[in-house]
Amino acid sequence: MKLTIGERTQKVFQAISSAGRQTIREMAQRLGLSKSSVHRHRHAIARRNRYPESTVWETQAGKDWLKVLVLATLFIFCFQRGVGCESLHDFFRLLRLEQHIGVSVASLQKIRRQMEDQVLDYQRQRHSEFADTQGTTEICASVDETFFDQVVLVMLDASSGFIVVEELSQDYRYSTWQQPVQQALSQLGLKVRYCVSDRAKALVKLALSEMGCPSIADLFHALRELSQGIGRELADQLLRVHRRLSECAQSQDNPQQKQQLYTQQSALQTAQQQYRAIVCCLTTTLHPFAIDATMPQTSTGVQAQLQALTDALYHLKRTYSLSDKTGSIAKFEPQLHDLSALVDLWWNWVCQCLNEQGCDASLSQWLKHALLPAVYWQQQTHRTKTPTLKATYQRAAEQAQAALMAHPLPSVLSADQRRQWQYWAIEMVSKFQRTSSAVEGRNGYLSQIHHNQRGLSTRRLRVMTTLHNFHLKRADGTTAAQRLFGKPVPDLFEWLVQHMPDLPQARRRKAASNATPFALPTVPA
Repeated sequence: MKLTIGERTQKVFQAISSAGRQTIREMAQRLGLSKSSVHRHRHAIARRNRYPESTVWETQAGKDWLKVLVLATLFIFCFQRGVGCESLHDFFRLLRLEQHIGVSVASLQKIRRQMEDQVLDYQRQRHSEFADTQGTTEICASVDETFFDQVVLVMLDASSGFIVVEELSQDYRYSTWQQPVQQALSQLGLKVRYCVSDRAKALVKLALSEMGCPSIADLFHALRELSQGIGRELADQLLRVHRRLSECAQSQDNPQQKQQLYTQQSALQTAQQQYRAIVCCLTTTLHPFAIDATMPQTSTGVQAQLQALTDALYHLKRTYSLSDKTGSIAKFEPQLHDLSALVDLWWNWVCQCLNEQGCDASLSQWLKHALLPAVYWQQQTHRTKTPTLKATYQRAAEQAQAALMAHPLPSVLSADQRRQWQYWAIEMVSKFQRTSSAVEGRNGYLSQIHHNQRGLSTRRLRVMTTLHNFHLKRADGTTAAQRLFGKPVPDLFEWLVQHMPDLPQARRRKAASNATPFALPTVPA
């Protein structure tokens, strides 16, 4: 069997390290190589060993580590951060590796293409395994699009974070969405329980007609519409009053005008406080449990509370003579039904799961009124960053935890049963998704990559989708694919290291030619 260059180099280096001083002829006879080959490899090894650490890279362990180093660098900085091969070439040269492996721009680009091929092959294998799995997996989908040179269509499972569809397109009409969504759902065996989106007509039709599920309004976009309308108007008016007060403070004239400005400022501050309180109540109302009593809610009750808060916004607008030029309140009110419908959808999902597992009445009562509220409010407390909302959710979590500890049923259950139902509750509360913020986060990441790489290709986008689904992990150490399909998958990077070929060999750089300085031609006399 013919040896590769790397294998011949290894044999020559081991011979040099193990035996004492020996001639080229003796070494060639012992290794079974030609004298010219031994001569070339000895000189190449001597030429590479310029630094104290150079001999480490001649060993097999050193070469294996260099392969991991190069692949990890391209995996993190090139694929996930959008760094170009030119910068990585400079990086490896600073590490003094150019004599041991090929780190030219062309070599790194070749390695990157090979890695992309392997990553896409990994994705095809995993999708084939998921397709062979019996049964249908239900998801709560979030859909949206983001705009660069082309449109990027993004659809993911909001509970697990698994990206179902992420494709480049020329437009974002219903017919454009239809084919990739249909193909992805059938390929992975997924069924959409409900779909959260902004009120784009194409996305609403996609949910109702193509996926055959309810279309839920996105609370994030709904509240943003209010903040861009009546919220911004109050902030702008307050800013103008502040400026006029600053101008009056520099002069002692017009004390009456100054008093009027102080009165106007106080009224606007009161209006802003009322507006923020209403928005806070809108946020704390749309939950499957009441914030003050941790009791289950219904869509009808939630919609009635949201309507009362909307009426309060109308009253605020009339009281302080706000124009609301964008019509933010009028746009928000028609979404109340689609916002509150999520509550009954989620409770129906819970009841279906309990019926399938054959739970009796006492166990179902404990799960619905004790365990689920405690887990839900604990999760909301952990996820929320706003201090006021976090304190509100913390009080609800403490109240629900006290009710859970006082319930007598857990003492009857075994430790394994309690652990099993706790895992079920954690998974179940994650399926209550009232915003498409996960898609917005993905859109922000794509914007950064688009800026760094000055464009996105279909191939590169599919690679980044695979990394998101099978490599990125949450604090519990699970990937999006593992959370959605409930079974572990091979580690993507370790799989990549095993299936990638050896790194290219270093090549001797040509000596730079002496550049002639630029000289202007002489002007003829």
